[in-house]
Formats: sequence, C-alpha cells, structure tokens
Amino acid sequence: MASDRARDKVVYITTPIYYVTAKPHIGTTYTTTAADAIARYHRMCGREVLFVTGSDEHAQKVVRAAQAAGLDPRAFTDRVVIAYLDAWDRMKISCDRFIRTSEEEHREVVGHVFARLLESGDIYKDRYEGWYCVPCETYFPEDELLEGKLCPDCRREVEVLTEEAYFFRASRYSNDLLRELEANPERIRPDSRRNEVLSFIRQGLQDTCVSRANQGWGVPVPGDEDHVVYVWFDALINYLTAAGYSVDDAKFARVWPPTVQLMGKDILTRFHGSMWPAMLMALGVELPELLFAHGWWMSAEGDKISKSRGNVVDPWAEAELLVAEPGCTTDVAVA
Repeated sequence: MASDRARDKVVYITTPIYYVTAKPHIGTTYTTTAADAIARYHRMCGREVLFVTGSDEHAQKVVRAAQAAGLDPRAFTDRVVIAYLDAWDRMKISCDRFIRTSEEEHREVVGHVFARLLESGDIYKDRYEGWYCVPCETYFPEDELLEGKLCPDCRREVEVLTEEAYFFRASRYSNDLLRELEANPERIRPDSRRNEVLSFIRQGLQDTCVSRANQGWGVPVPGDEDHVVYVWFDALINYLTAAGYSVDDAKFARVWPPTVQLMGKDILTRFHGSMWPAMLMALGVELPELLFAHGWWMSAEGDKISKSRGNVVDPWAEAELLVAEPGCTTDVAVA
C-alpha cells in the first residue's frame, strides 16, 4: 500500500509567497528560478508536479504602501501582483498555481485552521506587549535588538506595541518538534541551517501572537471580527490551501506532504523551521519532507539585498547589462 501511494504521490514544490509591496527583485527571482529548475527536472523524469508560488498580501506594510500610493489595499495588491505575474511569464516560470492570500478559498482555509486550533486549545486569547518591526512583520525580544532599538534583520527602528491578541500555543510542541527534527535530520538542509533551527528550539518555543487588531485588511478571526489573523500565520497556511486541505481530501492525500519547500535563510528558523511544523503538529498533519534555506543576495557593501532594507536590485537590469557587456561583473553576490 505504501508503495502504491509513493507511485501516486505528487511532487509538491513551494517557494515562500512574496510581500506585494513592490515588484519582484533579485532575491525573489532567485528562489523562484531555483524552484522552477527542480520542478522541470521532476517533470522530465515523468513525475506529476505541483509547483506553487504566490503573493502574501495581508501585511501592515502592504497597507502602508497602499496608503502612500493613494489606493486601498485591494487595488494596490491587484496592481503589484500583475508585476509578479508578468515577471514570471517573462522568465518562463512553470508554476502550476500562483496563490494569493486575498483569494476566497485561502481565506476560508485560514478560518478553518484558526477555528480548529481555537477549539483544541492550541490558540487562546491574551494581552501582549513587545518590540515590533513593521517592515519584517515580526516581534523581537529586547535582547535580540541592535543598538538603538533597531530590528536585527532590516536594521530599522522597532515600535512598542501593546494589544489584546490571540496566541498559538507553540510551547506545547517544543519537545515533540525537537525530537522529530533530531530523529530526521534530512527534513532541514543545509546542515548549518538545521543546526540553527535546533539551537532555537532547544531554548524552548514561546507561544506566538497570531492576530492583530482589525483595521479592515486581513482574514477575520472566526467569531471575533475585532481581530484579523496575523500575516505570518495566514501566509504559512497557503501551503495547505494549495494542496487542497479541508476542501479536497483526495487531492490532499496525493499532494501532501511537500516534497521540498525553498526559502531564504532569514525566514527559516523563526517561521518555517519552528512555527510552521508546530502548526502542522497541532493540526495532526505530516511535516514537509524537506525545508531548504538558501543564502542571501548581498550587495558589494556586504548588506543583504531586500525590499525592507531599500537596496533591491532589478534582475532585468542586471540581465540586460550582462547581455550588453559580456564578461562584465555585477555588484551582487550570494552568501
């Protein structure tokens, strides 16, 4: 029976879904191109593939970017998503689905997951105060902040937020997750990244805030429309949505678990390597076969290239430069 399922199993490949605050840059292009190469390889071997990428739309920084552009969030995201679809079309990216977190199917799955974890006691309501980085959509302990109360990732100033919120009881799964990852080291690659995840989990997972005050943009918390689901919790569920979770049981049985999930190293430890598998454990769902975290694209000055740091590189401009001047060098590198 196991061999029958193995033959019928879809090769499920994902990229992270990307914040739609601006058009694609060299980092998002890199991840998507790598995933595309893996998908094409498996198709050449005669395997059925589900290759999913998409857009992460329910972030506070998306709201702020929309306001700066004089648009409501929906109109703004509709406009920026076109830039992603155009970029992937120009690059011949062979994704099978481009998922948007604003689409109705995904919103329903997020509501289903949240309600189920509320019922099981894995989500509860409390108050929280902490240091929050809006560009990174992340709370940080004070001892992780850089001098001057700066975000350790994007180096921008963080804010103190105090709010009533819902929390995911990640602490309940800390020991089980640690045992699982120690027993199955192949689940996270490369080894250096797995070691970082294990070190993080050994400190003990903390319960994680999974809602925000409802400001008119996001997935409402079931039964409490004063709150919307926190953007990271919402975004991670996209992998379940694309696989048919809670909607198409036959599809989900063939697709799940993901064969490989690709991402940059900055979103592995705190999110994909700990919160995500803890969420799956709470749902009683099998963990991904492989989480692979690649390095960052770095500037000539040694800084990470990202939208949050404001130093993005246009991949099309770099490609045109290389065509126009064969043998020239660029000002970026992977680290």
